[in-house]
Amino acid sequence: MRNPAARMSGNGNGPRPMARVAEHPHNFWGTTVRLFKYLGRNRIGVVFSVLLAIGSVLLSVSAPKILGRATTIIYKGVVAGLKSVKYQISYQPIIKILIEVSIIYILSALMSFLQQVIMTRISQKTIFRLRSEFKAKMARLPIKYYDQHQNGDIMSRVVNDMDNISGTLQQALIQIVTSALTFLGVVFFMLTISWSLSLIAFITVPISIFVV
Repeated sequence: MRNPAARMSGNGNGPRPMARVAEHPHNFWGTTVRLFKYLGRNRIGVVFSVLLAIGSVLLSVSAPKILGRATTIIYKGVVAGLKSVKYQISYQPIIKILIEVSIIYILSALMSFLQQVIMTRISQKTIFRLRSEFKAKMARLPIKYYDQHQNGDIMSRVVNDMDNISGTLQQALIQIVTSALTFLGVVFFMLTISWSLSLIAFITVPISIFVV
């Protein structure tokens, strides 16, 4: 009985095996470690990019607390004005605070921009290296490999998969770091401002999410 996995080709060369469906990767962490080994060749740039991301997050998270001093000055002036029917708001310290916060946000934006530029260059170099090795591997494979695999699957690996890796290196990797640091930084500054209000937020927010 003929193997059901074989199909007669239209060029008269005899039975030809059907193209196998590409398997999904099962070793996620092993693949991730291999990817980080490629990044290891640019470890200095990666470390510097992560440090820039950390600095950008710390600056952006600390700015609202500094801006809160201006709110306190305005509040005290309004309260004093209600008692004496004359507002006693000192605008000079408010202007200094606004300038300080503006500088902080500008520095944070510059750090974020530099970090993105560095990671983009690193990711493009890594993708170029991967595609070069992929091309060399394809040249070494026997003709039988191309007979047993769909051309669309091979093209998908060299185009779509490489683009996914590039996007992961440029965005996802740094976003994981910045998101975690932003969460920790916000929690820290919340506790330093008012631990009681922070505790209320920690209790009510999960409950509201559950209700929604």
